[in-house]
Amino acid sequence: MSIITNILTELAFMVWDIYWGLALGFILSSLIRAFVSTESISARLGKNSIAALGLSTLFGAISSSCSYAAASMARTLMIKGSTWSNAVAFMVASTNLVFEIFIVIVSLLGWAFFGGEVIGGLFFIIISAILISRFFPSKVKDEAKENIAASEGEMSDDPHAHHHMETKSSCCQHDMKMDKKDDHADKSNLFSKLKTASGHYFMDVTMVGKDILIGLIVASILMVLVPDAFWKGLFLTGNSSLPHFVVLSWNAIVGIVIAIFAFVCSVGNIVMAAVLWKGGISFGGVIAFILSDLVTIPMLMVFRKYYGNKTMWYLLGILVVSIFATSLFLDYSFAALHWIPKSSASGMQMATEHFEWNYQTWLNLFFIPVSVIYFYWGRKSMK
Repeated sequence: MSIITNILTELAFMVWDIYWGLALGFILSSLIRAFVSTESISARLGKNSIAALGLSTLFGAISSSCSYAAASMARTLMIKGSTWSNAVAFMVASTNLVFEIFIVIVSLLGWAFFGGEVIGGLFFIIISAILISRFFPSKVKDEAKENIAASEGEMSDDPHAHHHMETKSSCCQHDMKMDKKDDHADKSNLFSKLKTASGHYFMDVTMVGKDILIGLIVASILMVLVPDAFWKGLFLTGNSSLPHFVVLSWNAIVGIVIAIFAFVCSVGNIVMAAVLWKGGISFGGVIAFILSDLVTIPMLMVFRKYYGNKTMWYLLGILVVSIFATSLFLDYSFAALHWIPKSSASGMQMATEHFEWNYQTWLNLFFIPVSVIYFYWGRKSMK
């Protein structure tokens, strides 16, 4: 019973730590999506240029969503003429360069990781764009186009069927429902836009809430049951017999592999990342784990459904190489600038050590009722 009590205590305090940040992030995201038009942006992503890549990144950050919804929207952009580089940039930004993730990262890991996520996310986008332009064969692109056309025909009969089958997610349904709401909303009416925003909030929380909860539960269990010695052995912490480059490379690879089999997307990854950091993984390894939400097994199945087997494997290879390069870049650059926190153990304390009556308490007391009211308003607006 003491173990269960400790797990539940950790879970409760982690929820308390991140609640206000999640609520604020999702609320801001919903408001931006309701008030900022994306139609004119999507029409400008058909060229491989710095401007188009930047616009794709901005568009993705504005269109904050879970990994599955990001993949669905990226496919839509491809149908409308976007290049592969821009579609991937959109997915990376949509799942990693967004308000809710930034706030949770600062709350659980600190400002250094906020900088790592922003710089790493942008570096990831640039590297993946270069690799796609150089190593993405025309034959594979042609196969992907054929699969997009075929899947588009299948979806015309039931636009939500394959998402329910392949990802067990309501992300695609979310985007299509909200598009209908946007079409009928009076663009000049502030109340209508706020109502639409509440609908975005409701669907966002509904579709990623389970992933976040899973991430919290898994993190709580690991914090209580897995000894520090296991993590230190896995991450080669304090190993002086191997070259530093080998240790950092191993940490990046381990971070990517754990993420691939963790099945947790987007914000849910941050809590688990805090556990890995406390366990002794490298700074770059943490960011590698967070960025790998686009290469989890469910996501790869989505890519295969959308684009075919060859495209899925090429995307996996390009994304993994980009994440690996990003991890090493952050480890070396942040170390040179003395920006890496000195002790990984300070990243997350045990629950009994970090409850205080402070600004976080007041923020939670404000955002808990506000978020609940906003959620139920959003659910009502969806009917």
